[in-house]
Amino acid sequence: MHTSDKKLGRDIIFDYLRAAGIEYAFGVPGTHEIPLIDGTTIPENEVSYVPCLHENIAVGAAMGYARMSGRPGAAIVHVTPGTANIIDNLYNAYRSNIPVLVLCGQQHSDLLIQEPILASDLVRTAGQYAKWAHEVRDIDELPLVLQRAFKELTVPPLRPVFLSIPWNLLLESPTAPDAGRFTRIAHSVIGDPNGVAAAAETLARAKRPVLLVGDGVGEANAWPEIERLSYLLGAAVYSENQASRMNYPNNLPHWQGELMPSQEGVHKQLEDFDTLFQIGVNSQAQILVFRWENGPILPAHLTQVILHNDSWEIGKNHYAQVGVLGDIKATLPSIIEAVAEHAAYDQGAAAARNKAILDMDSRRDAAFAASAAEFPGPAGKPIPDHQVPMIVAQVQQTLAKPITVINEDFSVLPAIQKAIQYDHPDAYFCTSGGALGFSLPASIGIALALGRERLVVDIVGDGSALFHTNSWWTTRKFELPVLYLVLNNHEYKTLMTGLKNIEKLYDWQPSHDAWYLRLGQPSQDFARIAETFDIDGEVVTDGRKLREAVERGFKIIEGGRPYVIDIRIESGTVPAPPTDMMLVEKPDVDIEWAQQLWSMGPP
Repeated sequence: MHTSDKKLGRDIIFDYLRAAGIEYAFGVPGTHEIPLIDGTTIPENEVSYVPCLHENIAVGAAMGYARMSGRPGAAIVHVTPGTANIIDNLYNAYRSNIPVLVLCGQQHSDLLIQEPILASDLVRTAGQYAKWAHEVRDIDELPLVLQRAFKELTVPPLRPVFLSIPWNLLLESPTAPDAGRFTRIAHSVIGDPNGVAAAAETLARAKRPVLLVGDGVGEANAWPEIERLSYLLGAAVYSENQASRMNYPNNLPHWQGELMPSQEGVHKQLEDFDTLFQIGVNSQAQILVFRWENGPILPAHLTQVILHNDSWEIGKNHYAQVGVLGDIKATLPSIIEAVAEHAAYDQGAAAARNKAILDMDSRRDAAFAASAAEFPGPAGKPIPDHQVPMIVAQVQQTLAKPITVINEDFSVLPAIQKAIQYDHPDAYFCTSGGALGFSLPASIGIALALGRERLVVDIVGDGSALFHTNSWWTTRKFELPVLYLVLNNHEYKTLMTGLKNIEKLYDWQPSHDAWYLRLGQPSQDFARIAETFDIDGEVVTDGRKLREAVERGFKIIEGGRPYVIDIRIESGTVPAPPTDMMLVEKPDVDIEWAQQLWSMGPP
């Protein structure tokens, strides 16, 4: 047991949290965690406790904090129920490459063999969604475990670490504590020169190259390098589907949006190219239905070149003619220089491809301008969902501070990604996991990480918001200035779209009306829900009043308070301006089909 002149196990944990620069620990109190939570009341530990009303909110908040702070997030959860409750956002963090340390208070170590109340194999429960999961077995291994945990949290691939700690070890003292030191691995490694040369040769010889960027690009802050490469090659740029970052500047003409969430859609988007350069792509199978007889998700005729800092993601699902392992930002300049100097590089052909892309971009801008001009229309006209981010984009031009957008309305994702301007990869936040109920929790950590430097906007569907409106308890308790735009159509719109696609793909009809996909009875008023948490809000039913409401919302959060706007949007699929003009302008593409696919979210 501990003696008064030695550090307790819980104190050792704070040594490591402090060394990693972690300012907050998010959690739901449980008896086993009280000693750890008590440690946050000690000023010298420099960690504040942020209480939440559900463990999934705590992990979601830690996830948001980690993404925006550039440091690991930390969550404190309680035994089996707490571990079970975090799976949604633990999975989202894992799939989105976000480093979150989950500290779980386990039952007393001497009691575990007797299968006490609430205890279970916690590592088995959480381990599949963690980079490393471990249960501490002895107080003397705690410093070693923490050293390893923080080492893994700070080197790619950046993913969660789960530690189960019997609560009695928090109050015992290790023999040889290691005061918060953990190995920091320098990982900005340039790819192998032979691989760089092979990649450059393949790209220089391509007649119709295309780039596919993933979250690894945003993580590396490699926008300038991708922009140079896209112009050098005259190549369109697509993003992996449901990316958690903005991985290419959305105001540049080469960007065509995300790949579609269907095998047929991806084939249509990429069929005219001959060479695909995947850069930092983590999510490679974000589709609803797959049929082997239709070939791989990425068309089989494509010659593939892949650059990533995680070898698992290179050639994972598709054969790559060239695979390069290396830091993305450090390696791209070498590839760009080698392409430009290669004898096979055709500058004239690249210029012609650039001109075609610029022409299409002007038509896309005209489509967005025309859509904005026709709104709001006459009194009583329903509000199309895609007009909400377009109004945000208009108001954005009047703001003194930059904005960060959290997106959890997948049915309007293309408009959110194209209409609003983003000045940094992390000015946009989503998750690649697709488990709903992340945005309201994430907004807590995001607002704490960003402070008053940026204005935070959460665009969320009514179905997703209902998962965790109790996040607003923490939002109000800490006066976090977040503008919540709840797109309320009283249904799970993305699931309604998914149903239509299932009907088409399988020539199938549901046995009865899909009433279970609608939320209208009883109806939800999110402004009134927010009021129960002492947060101001309003309901907008008239499109003519939408901009005024959004302007008012921004003014309120600029003053340091949260605000909720319940926007009653039109049910059903409403045509939105296209993002991928290369697809839309193909003569054999059914535009209605394409628009329906663009409004699909997670299955």
